[in-house]
Amino acid sequence: MFDLNKCTLEEVYAQLNALSIPFRLEGPDREISKVCSLLHKEPNGLYYFSGSKPHIIEGLKDSIIVCNDQVLEPSEDYSTLVVKGDPQVVFYKLCARLFGGRNRSEIHPTAIIHPEAEIGSEVYVGPYSVVGRSRVGSGSRIEAHCVIFDGCDIGERVRIDPHSCIGAAGAVWVWGDGNQRVILPQVGGVRIEDDVFLASDVTVVRGLFNEWTTIGKGTLIAPGSKIGHSVMIGSNCHLANNVSIAGSAIIGDGTFLGSGSSVRSHARLAADTIVGSGAAVVKDVLRTGVTVAGVPAVEMEPKSQRKGVPTAKPEN
Repeated sequence: MFDLNKCTLEEVYAQLNALSIPFRLEGPDREISKVCSLLHKEPNGLYYFSGSKPHIIEGLKDSIIVCNDQVLEPSEDYSTLVVKGDPQVVFYKLCARLFGGRNRSEIHPTAIIHPEAEIGSEVYVGPYSVVGRSRVGSGSRIEAHCVIFDGCDIGERVRIDPHSCIGAAGAVWVWGDGNQRVILPQVGGVRIEDDVFLASDVTVVRGLFNEWTTIGKGTLIAPGSKIGHSVMIGSNCHLANNVSIAGSAIIGDGTFLGSGSSVRSHARLAADTIVGSGAAVVKDVLRTGVTVAGVPAVEMEPKSQRKGVPTAKPEN
């Protein structure tokens, strides 16, 4: 098996220094070999602990825990790597440095690029992907077996994982004379702003007429999600897996949509809305920071702790 999570303590120190994160080791040096989750413990692992569930650290052996100096003391089973700030944030930054890799500029020989496509610097296009007459901004990465149709504008540092399709045609039609279906060709575009991540098997339908289906800056979309025509998704949203958003819906900045949820066409969700897993949103959500859940979705009582929802982005 090829483990992708291997590291040494020396590599950890080097990356923390590169990130300018102060740290100190309390307890003996230990020979760690990989980063690990506290839900799946292994000896000689590197873990993080934020102090919310003390029992979860039981059973560790010869490991190191990234933490702050307020939540944990070293023991015979583990040492502590004390850092300043949120241990989870530090651990995620550390893993990004250790395993995220650097983007390389390469168009794979099997990729098909339209001669009029605009490809920025340091762009990667993986095997068997297709880029039509569109723009791909600098530092973006398009993995294998993706299709970017004509008329798409992809920003900088965007990542699109395998088997995703950007600019697909939707199914917009009316009944005509003689009960003949009249299908509307979709000639709008797709605009994906900077620093967006689209996981595998995500489909984004192009806009109607002169409209743009838009995904705002910094938004993350998990595998299997489907975005309808002319949808507008704000910045820093998070869509969990298998979310479905119907045409012309508007999703406010910072919104979180739980796995398997759906949003009706033309619905509007205010900023910082939270949609529960499996919920069906069939009407507008007009107040910011509201949680809705159920089928049909209704407003829930606010809770101090919201499971599965990332911590809110701090204000500048």
